[in-house]
Amino acid sequence: MSHRNLVVCCDGTWNTPKQARQGVPTPTNVVKLFAACEEDDTQLKYYHPGVGTEGSRLKRMIDGGIGRGLDRNIQSAYKWLCAQYRSGDRIFLFGFSRGAYTVRSLSGFILGCGLLDIRGLDPEETWKRIDTAYDRGYRHKKEKSVWGGDWPRLIGEKDRPPEIHFVGVWDTVGARGIPDDMVLADLLLEDPGRYEFHDTRLDARVHHAYHAVALDEIRSSFAPTLWRLPETPRPEGTTFEQLWFPGNHGDVGGGHPECGLSDIALQWMADHAEAQGLRLDSDLLDQLTPDSCGVLHDHLDGIWSKLRTLPRAVPLISEERIWIDLHPCVWERHQIPPITQSPYRRTCNLRPGKRWSRDIFARDRWNDTGVWLDADATYTFHAEGEWIDWFNSFGPDGLQGGRFEPRHWAYALGDLIGGIERLYRKRPQKQEADFGGTRRCEDSPWFALTGMVANQPDADGSGTPPSGEYFTIGSHRTFSPQKSGYLYCFANDAWGLYDNNRGSLYLTIERIET
Repeated sequence: MSHRNLVVCCDGTWNTPKQARQGVPTPTNVVKLFAACEEDDTQLKYYHPGVGTEGSRLKRMIDGGIGRGLDRNIQSAYKWLCAQYRSGDRIFLFGFSRGAYTVRSLSGFILGCGLLDIRGLDPEETWKRIDTAYDRGYRHKKEKSVWGGDWPRLIGEKDRPPEIHFVGVWDTVGARGIPDDMVLADLLLEDPGRYEFHDTRLDARVHHAYHAVALDEIRSSFAPTLWRLPETPRPEGTTFEQLWFPGNHGDVGGGHPECGLSDIALQWMADHAEAQGLRLDSDLLDQLTPDSCGVLHDHLDGIWSKLRTLPRAVPLISEERIWIDLHPCVWERHQIPPITQSPYRRTCNLRPGKRWSRDIFARDRWNDTGVWLDADATYTFHAEGEWIDWFNSFGPDGLQGGRFEPRHWAYALGDLIGGIERLYRKRPQKQEADFGGTRRCEDSPWFALTGMVANQPDADGSGTPPSGEYFTIGSHRTFSPQKSGYLYCFANDAWGLYDNNRGSLYLTIERIET
């Protein structure tokens, strides 16, 4: 009996095959790959739209916002595989955004619990068993004897449980639940631990794994969940690539009318999938238009302009990192950017004894310096000038202690709220909570020049990504980062109160010779 391909495609939040913008179709890479995937007796395919695509407008908004429905999507794809699988079949899993979370979780579900043999079961019993296996076996890691030891399972080659032939994902977003900065909703509705992402470590039984990650996405609720490799080498014959691509979330996973950037990530994925046995229609793939100078879209409009942002912890933009961390198109765009969006990813990796200087603006929540700080290096910072918050003027050191002045009442109120915030942060998994009206960095004075090294660990799926390394710069500072990363600077104000800020400081950074 010849091997069959079983192909599962799971789309991102609010994504469907029929989505369009002003009448122009805007399919994601998942939809495009599904369309290009041939189907016959030897290759079967399954597609599931993303969360937030069913029900009333309010229900769609809530489901998409907090990722409600992902468990159901995982179980639906699992049921399809249980109904289709025969020994020797090869399982291909593809997903974008929370659809990537879906298929990575589905992979862990299969490898942890096997595929249940549901032949002969009525629908009620089928779903009961799948739900039990998912909840008790996969999410809570209970022994099979506790939840279904006598249930028959499907067997793969060599009388072993089925393994996963290929997983291909675009910009995995594991965030579920309510971000910690939405404190009231988080306090009333969140269930700590419910949204932990179990599948960050790549299992050796996933034979071929590929992950395209977006360099330029800064929405904090879209923090990526990268694969971590185990300490032991991958088995012989397996493959793995996890590369960064230019663009934001949709520029890598698709969903825009202009798709020059997303077609790069789709072509890369299609090439690797074909190399591992997936059959794709070449006439459809020939329609792709990959372009490293394609449009890089701005997602910070509408409701997204009101929510928190956080630059991602990305690798150094360097020719030496191509095929290690970066897809070649990153360097191509960096070297020859589009004239409409130039420059791209300006980078300064200071050598010992060298300096960098630039204005830091009070109105910008993130001043992207482009300076790469090495963990094994020491830097001096010197800032001068004056910037303004409403009608208060400050130097680089910000508001200093001393006699209280009436015009500082807002800072006093913010400090009072900040005290409550510090108490709230002592709750389990609430260390990143941020109450409205408080300083972004409680360890720095109001309006002090503050830095953040984007070297944070990966998101854990809780809804709130971990922060980078914050430090007070002030007028003078010597600093060595704990981990390498790009430097971002800002005036230490309350997150929602930057519109009345004016002015700038002049910052100079020097790498100390050792």
